[in-house]
Amino acid sequence: MRRFAISVLSLTLPVSYGTAADLPETAPAEYVQICNAFGEGFFVLPGTDTCLRVEGRVRTELRWDNFGDEPNAWDRRTQNATTMRARGYARLDARTQTEYGLLRAYIDLFATVDTPSFSETTGTVVDRPSDDNQQGSFDPAGRTSLGLDYAFVQFGGLTAGKTQSFYDFFTGYAFGAVTATAYSDVKPWVAAYTLPLSQGISASLSFEDRAYRQQGLFVGPYLNLDPSYSQEYAGQRWPDVVGNLRFDGSWGSAQIMGALHDVRYLSSLPDGDVGFAIGGGVKLNLPFMGDARFALQSTYAYGALAYAHSDWGATVYDASTVFPTGGGSAPRRGSGTGEAWSVVGSLQKYWSGTFSTVFEASYAEADNKLFWDVQQTDVLATAIWTPVNNVEIGTEVGYRHLDFNNATAPGGPQPISRPRDQDIMTWMIRVQRDF
Repeated sequence: MRRFAISVLSLTLPVSYGTAADLPETAPAEYVQICNAFGEGFFVLPGTDTCLRVEGRVRTELRWDNFGDEPNAWDRRTQNATTMRARGYARLDARTQTEYGLLRAYIDLFATVDTPSFSETTGTVVDRPSDDNQQGSFDPAGRTSLGLDYAFVQFGGLTAGKTQSFYDFFTGYAFGAVTATAYSDVKPWVAAYTLPLSQGISASLSFEDRAYRQQGLFVGPYLNLDPSYSQEYAGQRWPDVVGNLRFDGSWGSAQIMGALHDVRYLSSLPDGDVGFAIGGGVKLNLPFMGDARFALQSTYAYGALAYAHSDWGATVYDASTVFPTGGGSAPRRGSGTGEAWSVVGSLQKYWSGTFSTVFEASYAEADNKLFWDVQQTDVLATAIWTPVNNVEIGTEVGYRHLDFNNATAPGGPQPISRPRDQDIMTWMIRVQRDF
Protein backbone atom coordinates (compact mmCIF):
# COMPACT_ATOMS: atom_id res chain seq x y z
CA MET A 1 0.00 0.00 0.00
CA ARG A 2 2.87 2.40 0.85
CA ARG A 3 4.52 1.70 -2.50
CA PHE A 4 1.24 2.41 -4.32
CA ALA A 5 0.77 5.80 -2.57
CA ILE A 6 4.32 6.88 -3.33
CA SER A 7 3.87 5.91 -6.98
CA VAL A 8 0.65 7.95 -7.30
CA LEU A 9 2.20 10.99 -5.61
CA SER A 10 5.22 10.92 -7.90
CA LEU A 11 2.96 10.96 -10.94
CA THR A 12 0.81 13.90 -9.79
CA LEU A 13 3.62 16.32 -8.74
CA PRO A 14 5.34 18.39 -11.48
CA VAL A 15 8.89 17.45 -12.21
CA SER A 16 11.57 20.20 -12.19
CA TYR A 17 14.95 19.52 -13.69
CA GLY A 18 16.50 22.90 -12.60
CA THR A 19 18.52 23.76 -9.53
CA ALA A 20 18.41 26.67 -7.11
CA ALA A 21 21.20 28.35 -9.04
CA ASP A 22 18.94 28.54 -12.10
CA LEU A 23 16.18 30.61 -10.38
CA PRO A 24 16.03 34.38 -11.20
CA GLU A 25 17.40 36.66 -8.50
CA THR A 26 15.07 39.23 -6.97
CA ALA A 27 16.45 42.79 -7.13
CA PRO A 28 17.01 44.30 -3.70
CA ALA A 29 14.26 46.73 -2.74
CA GLU A 30 15.25 50.42 -2.58
CA TYR A 31 13.39 52.34 0.07
CA VAL A 32 13.17 56.12 0.35
CA GLN A 33 15.68 57.26 2.92
CA ILE A 34 14.56 60.03 5.24
CA CYS A 35 16.89 63.02 5.57
CA ASN A 36 16.79 64.64 8.99
CA ALA A 37 19.66 67.06 8.48
CA PHE A 38 17.45 69.90 7.19
CA GLY A 39 14.20 69.38 9.07
CA GLU A 40 10.99 67.53 8.33
CA GLY A 41 9.84 66.44 4.89
CA PHE A 42 13.24 65.87 3.25
CA PHE A 43 14.32 62.59 1.67
CA VAL A 44 17.60 61.53 0.08
CA LEU A 45 17.70 61.43 -3.70
CA PRO A 46 18.86 57.86 -4.54
CA GLY A 47 22.50 57.69 -5.50
CA THR A 48 23.29 61.22 -4.28
CA ASP A 49 24.03 63.12 -1.09
CA THR A 50 21.28 65.65 -1.88
CA CYS A 51 18.13 65.97 0.21
CA LEU A 52 14.89 67.02 -1.48
CA ARG A 53 11.57 68.28 -0.16
CA VAL A 54 8.46 68.46 -2.33
CA GLU A 55 5.70 70.83 -1.21
CA GLY A 56 2.49 72.28 -2.56
CA ARG A 57 -0.28 74.71 -1.79
CA VAL A 58 -3.84 75.23 -3.00
CA ARG A 59 -5.45 78.62 -2.37
CA THR A 60 -8.96 79.76 -3.27
CA GLU A 61 -10.42 83.21 -2.69
CA LEU A 62 -13.71 85.04 -3.07
CA ARG A 63 -13.21 88.81 -3.19
CA TRP A 64 -15.54 91.76 -2.92
CA ASP A 65 -13.62 94.57 -4.57
CA ASN A 66 -13.98 98.31 -4.12
CA PHE A 67 -17.43 99.09 -2.69
CA GLY A 68 -16.60 102.42 -1.09
CA ASP A 69 -17.11 105.86 -2.60
CA GLU A 70 -18.68 106.11 -6.04
CA PRO A 71 -17.65 105.55 -8.75
CA ASN A 72 -16.60 102.12 -7.55
CA ALA A 73 -16.48 98.54 -8.77
CA TRP A 74 -20.19 98.09 -8.01
CA ASP A 75 -21.21 100.96 -10.29
CA ARG A 76 -18.81 100.71 -13.20
CA ARG A 77 -19.76 98.25 -15.90
CA THR A 78 -16.14 97.72 -16.92
CA GLN A 79 -15.14 96.41 -13.47
CA ASN A 80 -15.97 93.29 -11.49
CA ALA A 81 -17.64 93.87 -8.14
CA THR A 82 -16.75 90.32 -7.08
CA THR A 83 -13.85 88.21 -8.28
CA MET A 84 -12.80 84.61 -7.68
CA ARG A 85 -9.32 83.12 -7.65
CA ALA A 86 -7.90 79.60 -7.64
CA ARG A 87 -4.14 79.19 -7.37
CA GLY A 88 -1.89 76.16 -7.07
CA TYR A 89 1.77 76.15 -6.00
CA ALA A 90 4.49 73.54 -6.62
CA ARG A 91 7.74 73.84 -4.65
CA LEU A 92 11.03 71.96 -4.77
CA ASP A 93 13.79 72.47 -2.22
CA ALA A 94 17.12 70.64 -2.83
CA ARG A 95 19.92 70.89 -0.24
CA THR A 96 23.43 69.50 0.02
CA GLN A 97 25.96 70.09 2.76
CA THR A 98 29.40 70.89 1.31
CA GLU A 99 32.78 71.90 2.70
CA TYR A 100 31.91 75.48 1.72
CA GLY A 101 28.59 75.44 3.52
CA LEU A 102 25.03 74.77 2.43
CA LEU A 103 24.31 74.34 -1.28
CA ARG A 104 20.63 74.93 -1.92
CA ALA A 105 18.40 75.25 -4.99
CA TYR A 106 14.79 76.32 -4.56
CA ILE A 107 11.96 76.78 -7.05
CA ASP A 108 8.37 77.92 -6.47
CA LEU A 109 5.95 77.87 -9.41
CA PHE A 110 2.27 78.77 -9.36
CA ALA A 111 -0.68 78.75 -11.74
CA THR A 112 -3.66 81.09 -11.30
CA VAL A 113 -7.17 81.32 -12.68
CA ASP A 114 -9.00 84.60 -11.93
CA THR A 115 -12.36 86.01 -12.87
CA PRO A 116 -11.83 87.56 -16.34
CA SER A 117 -11.01 91.26 -16.36
CA PHE A 118 -11.95 93.97 -18.87
CA SER A 119 -9.65 94.68 -21.82
CA GLU A 120 -10.03 98.09 -23.41
CA THR A 121 -9.91 98.69 -27.16
CA THR A 122 -10.00 101.86 -29.22
CA GLY A 123 -13.17 103.89 -29.40
CA THR A 124 -15.78 104.89 -26.85
CA VAL A 125 -19.29 103.91 -25.90
CA VAL A 126 -21.42 107.03 -25.63
CA ASP A 127 -24.45 105.55 -23.88
CA ARG A 128 -22.58 104.97 -20.61
CA PRO A 129 -21.49 107.56 -18.03
CA SER A 130 -18.54 109.69 -19.04
CA ASP A 131 -16.28 108.07 -16.45
CA ASP A 132 -17.01 104.58 -17.80
CA ASN A 133 -17.09 104.91 -21.56
CA GLN A 134 -14.31 102.51 -22.57
CA GLN A 135 -14.83 100.23 -25.53
CA GLY A 136 -13.77 96.60 -25.14
CA SER A 137 -14.81 93.28 -23.61
CA PHE A 138 -14.10 90.93 -20.74
CA ASP A 139 -11.47 88.25 -21.31
CA PRO A 140 -12.50 84.59 -21.81
CA ALA A 141 -13.17 82.56 -18.68
CA GLY A 142 -10.72 79.92 -17.51
CA ARG A 143 -7.57 81.59 -18.79
CA THR A 144 -4.63 80.33 -16.71
CA SER A 145 -1.57 82.43 -15.94
CA LEU A 146 1.73 80.92 -14.86
CA GLY A 147 4.11 82.64 -12.48
CA LEU A 148 7.55 82.07 -11.04
CA ASP A 149 7.70 83.23 -7.44
CA TYR A 150 11.15 81.94 -6.50
CA ALA A 151 14.05 80.37 -8.40
CA PHE A 152 17.41 80.78 -6.69
CA VAL A 153 20.64 79.07 -5.70
CA GLN A 154 22.35 79.51 -2.34
CA PHE A 155 25.98 78.51 -1.90
CA GLY A 156 27.40 79.39 1.46
CA GLY A 157 26.68 83.10 1.88
CA LEU A 158 25.95 83.65 -1.84
CA THR A 159 22.37 83.95 -3.13
CA ALA A 160 21.63 84.29 -6.86
CA GLY A 161 18.30 84.15 -8.68
CA LYS A 162 14.74 85.33 -8.13
CA THR A 163 13.88 85.69 -4.46
CA GLN A 164 12.72 88.17 -1.83
CA SER A 165 14.49 91.52 -2.00
CA PHE A 166 17.14 91.97 0.68
CA TYR A 167 15.56 95.35 1.42
CA ASP A 168 12.30 93.71 2.48
CA PHE A 169 11.80 92.87 6.14
CA PHE A 170 8.22 93.04 7.38
CA THR A 171 5.82 92.00 4.61
CA GLY A 172 2.56 91.76 6.52
CA TYR A 173 0.85 89.43 8.97
CA ALA A 174 -2.52 90.01 7.29
CA PHE A 175 -3.39 88.42 3.94
CA GLY A 176 -3.09 91.70 2.03
CA ALA A 177 -4.61 90.08 -1.05
CA VAL A 178 -6.92 92.84 -2.34
CA THR A 179 -5.19 95.83 -0.75
CA ALA A 180 -1.97 95.79 1.24
CA THR A 181 -0.47 98.05 3.87
CA ALA A 182 2.63 100.19 3.33
CA TYR A 183 5.60 97.84 3.15
CA SER A 184 8.00 96.69 0.45
CA ASP A 185 7.25 93.19 -0.87
CA VAL A 186 9.12 92.46 -4.11
CA LYS A 187 10.84 89.35 -5.52
CA PRO A 188 13.36 90.55 -8.12
CA TRP A 189 16.44 88.90 -9.58
CA VAL A 190 19.24 89.30 -7.05
CA ALA A 191 22.93 88.56 -6.62
CA ALA A 192 23.69 88.87 -2.93
CA TYR A 193 26.17 87.90 -0.25
CA THR A 194 25.33 87.53 3.44
CA LEU A 195 28.10 87.71 6.04
CA PRO A 196 27.46 86.43 9.58
CA LEU A 197 29.03 88.91 11.99
CA SER A 198 28.26 87.32 15.35
CA GLN A 199 25.55 85.20 16.91
CA GLY A 200 22.25 86.47 15.53
CA ILE A 201 23.78 89.39 13.59
CA SER A 202 24.39 89.41 9.83
CA ALA A 203 25.03 91.90 7.03
CA SER A 204 23.99 91.53 3.38
CA LEU A 205 24.90 93.30 0.14
CA SER A 206 22.69 92.70 -2.88
CA PHE A 207 22.49 93.79 -6.52
CA GLU A 208 18.87 93.66 -7.68
CA ASP A 209 16.98 94.13 -10.95
CA ARG A 210 15.88 97.77 -11.15
CA ALA A 211 12.82 96.92 -13.27
CA TYR A 212 10.95 95.64 -10.20
CA ARG A 213 11.30 99.04 -8.49
CA GLN A 214 10.37 101.41 -11.32
CA GLN A 215 7.41 103.46 -10.13
CA GLY A 216 7.25 105.53 -13.34
CA LEU A 217 8.61 108.77 -14.79
CA PHE A 218 6.77 111.60 -16.54
CA VAL A 219 7.89 113.97 -19.27
CA GLY A 220 5.26 116.18 -20.88
CA PRO A 221 3.57 119.57 -21.06
CA TYR A 222 2.34 121.28 -17.94
CA LEU A 223 -1.26 120.38 -16.98
CA ASN A 224 -1.36 117.68 -19.67
CA LEU A 225 -1.29 113.94 -19.05
CA ASP A 226 -1.19 113.06 -22.76
CA PRO A 227 -0.01 109.41 -22.86
CA SER A 228 1.88 110.06 -26.11
CA TYR A 229 4.61 111.64 -24.00
CA SER A 230 7.23 109.57 -22.26
CA GLN A 231 6.23 108.14 -18.89
CA GLU A 232 8.74 105.31 -18.75
CA TYR A 233 12.27 104.51 -17.65
CA ALA A 234 15.23 104.22 -19.99
CA GLY A 235 17.23 101.00 -20.16
CA GLN A 236 18.97 99.74 -17.08
CA ARG A 237 22.59 100.81 -16.73
CA TRP A 238 23.20 99.41 -13.29
CA PRO A 239 20.98 97.47 -10.90
CA ASP A 240 19.71 98.67 -7.57
CA VAL A 241 22.27 98.31 -4.80
CA VAL A 242 20.71 97.08 -1.55
CA GLY A 243 22.24 96.50 1.86
CA ASN A 244 20.92 95.48 5.26
CA LEU A 245 22.05 94.78 8.80
CA ARG A 246 19.89 92.20 10.57
CA PHE A 247 19.52 91.11 14.19
CA ASP A 248 17.79 87.85 15.22
CA GLY A 249 17.15 86.55 18.72
CA SER A 250 14.64 84.80 20.94
CA TRP A 251 12.94 88.19 21.43
CA GLY A 252 12.26 88.60 17.70
CA SER A 253 14.23 90.33 14.94
CA ALA A 254 15.17 93.77 13.64
CA GLN A 255 16.65 95.19 10.47
CA ILE A 256 17.98 98.44 9.06
CA MET A 257 18.23 98.66 5.28
CA GLY A 258 19.11 100.96 2.42
CA ALA A 259 19.04 101.04 -1.37
CA LEU A 260 20.40 103.07 -4.31
CA HIS A 261 18.28 103.42 -7.46
CA ASP A 262 19.16 104.81 -10.92
CA VAL A 263 16.52 107.34 -12.06
CA ARG A 264 17.04 107.54 -15.82
CA TYR A 265 14.53 109.08 -18.24
CA LEU A 266 13.72 107.51 -21.58
CA SER A 267 13.72 111.03 -23.01
CA SER A 268 17.13 112.65 -23.27
CA LEU A 269 15.89 116.15 -22.33
CA PRO A 270 15.77 115.90 -18.51
CA ASP A 271 18.73 114.88 -16.41
CA GLY A 272 18.41 111.76 -14.33
CA ASP A 273 19.11 111.36 -10.64
CA VAL A 274 20.33 108.87 -8.08
CA GLY A 275 17.42 107.74 -5.96
CA PHE A 276 17.69 106.03 -2.61
CA ALA A 277 15.67 104.52 0.22
CA ILE A 278 16.42 103.97 3.89
CA GLY A 279 14.32 102.10 6.40
CA GLY A 280 14.17 100.09 9.56
CA GLY A 281 11.84 97.64 11.24
CA VAL A 282 11.38 95.42 14.26
CA LYS A 283 9.37 92.24 14.92
CA LEU A 284 8.72 91.42 18.56
CA ASN A 285 7.39 88.33 20.30
CA LEU A 286 4.93 89.32 23.04
CA PRO A 287 4.87 86.56 25.69
CA PHE A 288 3.06 88.83 28.17
CA MET A 289 0.07 88.78 25.76
CA GLY A 290 0.09 85.03 25.48
CA ASP A 291 0.90 83.89 21.97
CA ALA A 292 1.21 87.20 20.07
CA ARG A 293 3.63 89.14 17.90
CA PHE A 294 4.00 92.78 16.85
CA ALA A 295 5.79 94.49 13.96
CA LEU A 296 6.67 98.11 13.25
CA GLN A 297 8.49 99.42 10.17
CA SER A 298 9.19 102.72 8.40
CA THR A 299 10.85 103.82 5.13
CA TYR A 300 11.88 107.09 3.49
CA ALA A 301 12.43 107.12 -0.28
CA TYR A 302 13.82 109.71 -2.69
CA GLY A 303 13.33 108.88 -6.38
CA ALA A 304 12.61 105.25 -5.44
CA LEU A 305 9.01 105.35 -4.22
CA ALA A 306 8.36 101.61 -4.65
CA TYR A 307 10.52 100.97 -1.57
CA ALA A 308 8.06 102.95 0.57
CA HIS A 309 4.96 101.06 -0.62
CA SER A 310 4.47 98.14 -3.00
CA ASP A 311 0.74 98.84 -3.38
CA TRP A 312 0.20 102.54 -4.08
CA GLY A 313 -3.49 103.16 -4.73
CA ALA A 314 -2.85 106.13 -7.03
CA THR A 315 -0.33 107.26 -9.63
CA VAL A 316 2.99 108.29 -8.15
CA TYR A 317 6.17 109.11 -10.06
CA ASP A 318 9.79 108.59 -9.09
CA ALA A 319 10.50 111.85 -10.95
CA SER A 320 8.76 114.22 -13.38
CA THR A 321 9.64 116.94 -15.88
CA VAL A 322 7.20 119.44 -17.39
CA PHE A 323 7.69 122.07 -20.06
CA PRO A 324 5.51 124.99 -21.27
CA THR A 325 3.06 124.75 -24.15
CA GLY A 326 0.97 127.33 -25.95
CA GLY A 327 3.36 130.18 -25.28
CA GLY A 328 3.90 129.35 -21.63
CA SER A 329 6.68 131.22 -19.90
CA ALA A 330 10.07 129.69 -19.21
CA PRO A 331 9.62 129.58 -15.41
CA ARG A 332 6.94 126.94 -15.95
CA ARG A 333 9.56 124.45 -17.07
CA GLY A 334 11.00 122.31 -14.33
CA SER A 335 12.07 118.90 -13.07
CA GLY A 336 11.56 117.28 -9.72
CA THR A 337 12.43 114.00 -8.01
CA GLY A 338 9.64 112.41 -6.01
CA GLU A 339 9.80 111.71 -2.29
CA ALA A 340 7.80 109.36 -0.08
CA TRP A 341 7.70 107.98 3.41
CA SER A 342 5.65 105.29 5.11
CA VAL A 343 5.06 103.64 8.47
CA VAL A 344 3.23 100.37 9.18
CA GLY A 345 2.32 98.47 12.33
CA SER A 346 0.75 95.04 12.80
CA LEU A 347 -0.41 92.91 15.74
CA GLN A 348 -1.23 89.21 15.45
CA LYS A 349 -2.81 87.44 18.42
CA TYR A 350 -3.33 83.66 18.70
CA TRP A 351 -6.37 83.19 20.90
CA SER A 352 -6.11 79.41 20.80
CA GLY A 353 -4.29 76.73 18.87
CA THR A 354 -6.78 77.08 16.03
CA PHE A 355 -7.84 80.74 15.93
CA SER A 356 -5.93 84.00 15.43
CA THR A 357 -6.63 87.60 14.46
CA VAL A 358 -4.56 90.35 12.83
CA PHE A 359 -4.96 94.10 12.98
CA GLU A 360 -2.70 96.00 10.60
CA ALA A 361 -2.55 99.70 9.67
CA SER A 362 -0.25 102.01 7.72
CA TYR A 363 0.16 105.55 6.47
CA ALA A 364 2.14 106.58 3.39
CA GLU A 365 2.72 109.93 1.76
CA ALA A 366 4.12 110.65 -1.72
CA ASP A 367 5.30 114.06 -2.90
CA ASN A 368 4.88 113.96 -6.67
CA LYS A 369 6.61 117.34 -7.02
CA LEU A 370 5.00 118.71 -10.20
CA PHE A 371 1.73 116.83 -9.79
CA TRP A 372 -0.71 116.17 -6.98
CA ASP A 373 0.60 114.64 -3.79
CA VAL A 374 -0.85 111.39 -2.43
CA GLN A 375 -1.67 110.59 1.19
CA GLN A 376 -2.71 106.97 1.65
CA THR A 377 -4.08 105.21 4.73
CA ASP A 378 -4.59 101.42 4.78
CA VAL A 379 -6.27 99.33 7.49
CA LEU A 380 -6.74 95.53 7.47
CA ALA A 381 -8.57 93.27 9.95
CA THR A 382 -8.12 89.52 9.52
CA ALA A 383 -9.51 86.42 11.26
CA ILE A 384 -7.97 82.98 10.61
CA TRP A 385 -9.26 79.57 11.66
CA THR A 386 -6.94 76.55 11.46
CA PRO A 387 -9.16 73.50 12.07
CA VAL A 388 -6.36 71.03 11.27
CA ASN A 389 -2.66 71.35 10.54
CA ASN A 390 -1.75 73.20 7.33
CA VAL A 391 -5.31 74.34 6.62
CA GLU A 392 -6.41 77.97 6.87
CA ILE A 393 -9.92 79.37 6.52
CA GLY A 394 -9.93 83.11 6.89
CA THR A 395 -11.63 86.38 6.12
CA GLU A 396 -10.29 89.91 5.78
CA VAL A 397 -11.84 93.37 5.66
CA GLY A 398 -9.84 96.22 4.17
CA TYR A 399 -10.19 100.01 4.20
CA ARG A 400 -8.16 102.46 2.11
CA HIS A 401 -8.35 106.25 2.10
CA LEU A 402 -6.71 108.30 -0.66
CA ASP A 403 -6.24 112.02 -0.19
CA PHE A 404 -4.91 114.17 -3.04
CA ASN A 405 -3.35 117.57 -2.50
CA ASN A 406 -2.77 120.22 -5.15
CA ALA A 407 0.69 120.87 -6.48
CA THR A 408 1.98 123.85 -8.42
CA ALA A 409 4.60 123.76 -11.16
CA PRO A 410 7.72 125.88 -10.53
CA GLY A 411 6.83 129.51 -11.14
CA GLY A 412 3.29 128.65 -12.17
CA PRO A 413 0.30 129.80 -10.10
CA GLN A 414 -2.24 127.32 -11.45
CA PRO A 415 -2.64 124.06 -9.52
CA ILE A 416 -2.81 120.81 -11.44
CA SER A 417 -6.30 119.35 -11.63
CA ARG A 418 -6.38 116.55 -9.10
CA PRO A 419 -8.53 113.44 -8.61
CA ARG A 420 -11.24 113.31 -5.99
CA ASP A 421 -10.42 111.87 -2.57
CA GLN A 422 -11.55 108.26 -2.18
CA ASP A 423 -12.64 105.81 0.51
CA ILE A 424 -12.31 102.19 -0.62
CA MET A 425 -13.72 99.12 1.15
CA THR A 426 -12.87 95.49 0.35
CA TRP A 427 -13.68 92.05 1.75
CA MET A 428 -12.38 88.58 1.00
CA ILE A 429 -12.71 84.95 2.11
CA ARG A 430 -9.80 82.52 1.72
CA VAL A 431 -9.48 78.74 1.99
CA GLN A 432 -5.94 77.36 1.79
CA ARG A 433 -4.14 74.08 2.32
CA ASP A 434 -0.39 73.40 2.39
CA PHE A 435 0.99 69.91 1.89
